[in-house]
Amino acid sequence: MKLTLKMKMRPLTRNKEWMLEQSIEAFKACVNDWLSAITQLGEKPNRGNLHSFAYRRIRDKYPQLHSNVVQDAMNLAIETYRSWLKNGGEFPEFHSDVIYFKGVDVKIENNGLVVPLMGKRVYLPLYVPKKYKKYLQYKHGRVIIKRIGKDWYAFVSINIPEKEPIKPVGTIGVDLGYYNLLVASDEKGREVMRVQGDVLIKHKEHLERLTARRQQRLMKKFGIYAKTNHKDKKFVNDLNHKIAKELVLKAKQLNRAIVLEKLKGLKRQKRPKQLRKILHRWSYADLITKITYKAKLHGVPVIFVSPRGTSKTCSNCGYYVKGFKNERMFKCPKCGFQLDRDLNAARNIAKRAFLPALKGEASNPQRG
Repeated sequence: MKLTLKMKMRPLTRNKEWMLEQSIEAFKACVNDWLSAITQLGEKPNRGNLHSFAYRRIRDKYPQLHSNVVQDAMNLAIETYRSWLKNGGEFPEFHSDVIYFKGVDVKIENNGLVVPLMGKRVYLPLYVPKKYKKYLQYKHGRVIIKRIGKDWYAFVSINIPEKEPIKPVGTIGVDLGYYNLLVASDEKGREVMRVQGDVLIKHKEHLERLTARRQQRLMKKFGIYAKTNHKDKKFVNDLNHKIAKELVLKAKQLNRAIVLEKLKGLKRQKRPKQLRKILHRWSYADLITKITYKAKLHGVPVIFVSPRGTSKTCSNCGYYVKGFKNERMFKCPKCGFQLDRDLNAARNIAKRAFLPALKGEASNPQRG
């Protein structure tokens, strides 16, 4: 599997920073020249016809860039052009402070990168978190260097061998919600994990109020918009990492597969305003992504099932309660079974995968 490591760059010497800045300016200009070449090509661009049409001319114009960097600029221009065709708008112009390197052109050594800049091999030191050091022993792929604010960051793609999946003895169903961000249960209804949403809701509401106040003040004085998205994204990313790690380690300890809901397209469906607000308040897709890739790292199978009816179905007898309202306790009118609403849904999710087909599903974690 591929894992992208984001690492901040240590302070550079003036000369190294100048070389990096000049290389990035050349890369941006190179991408825009490729975009211009696409308009001159007169046909739908691909890596073959565009390379034949303009590579030699553009390569000679940017001798300070490595040949593979020039080709990466071409690939980026094609992607940008295709995105423009799909979304419309003004013809694109590339402005990002970024540069791409192929894995074969970059060497990782002494907690840093050796990359080709301005015709030379230059060492760029990095702050390498302790948790990342074990991954740097594996083969790396593409490396992207990008300026974010005043700092430089390196995004290194690492090819990590997947562990042999465990043979699960059962499943852990995961129900994602609002009052409880996550509730996990096995197929027998035993609670494995619960993350209450009270603190999360207060944090999100605090940011919303903070944004509104700043917005009002700034609009009155300067006519500009307030931005607190960076605080929100950092909080969400950090907490989702912790939740995913805890869930995966518990599943590994219990020797069970993780069963998740297929939430694709959930936000695009017509749903009540309150539910839409709930769904947009937390990044469930990001949490699912983190659970999935961390599970791969630990050899824990992941199965996706439909969430339809999991909250309104009795996990004891299977009776579907059509008139079930938004109550925190599920009560089955048929068998009298009672259970916490989210725990009942998590148990249903776990049971949907606890079938003879489990063995086949476990061998294909991405199925569904």
